[in-house]
Amino acid sequence: MKGNTSDISYFCLSPKEEAAMKVLWSTQEALSASAIAEGIPNRTWPVSSIQAILRGLEKKKAIRVDSVAKLGKSYGRLFRPALSANEYAAMQFGRFYQSGRQDCFAMLSSLLGNTGHGDEEIIEALHALIKEYEGKR
Repeated sequence: MKGNTSDISYFCLSPKEEAAMKVLWSTQEALSASAIAEGIPNRTWPVSSIQAILRGLEKKKAIRVDSVAKLGKSYGRLFRPALSANEYAAMQFGRFYQSGRQDCFAMLSSLLGNTGHGDEEIIEALHALIKEYEGKR
């Protein structure tokens, strides 16, 4: 993704929008509306509903049109997410936690405590993240 969400204002995804985004987040390819709908597991609504869902996602600037391609006998738009799943999660975190570092540390502690990994593995992963972060400064 772009890594820059400054032009994206806060939004919340509906369950159907989230299901569509999960399909987009799971691939590197741009997808057609029907491919997105077909990629949603246990979908109980008609494929034709995907157009309204995608319009809502476009309005929220959660997705963008990547290209127009020939799909069968006609042409259709191919979509990509405009932000990553991690960027969306950070957006949601920011909605609920306003006190900055204290909340961030509490969230990290909670996430690390529920990983199922050993302490050494967590410490190594944190060191790698710190080195990566320092390299970007």
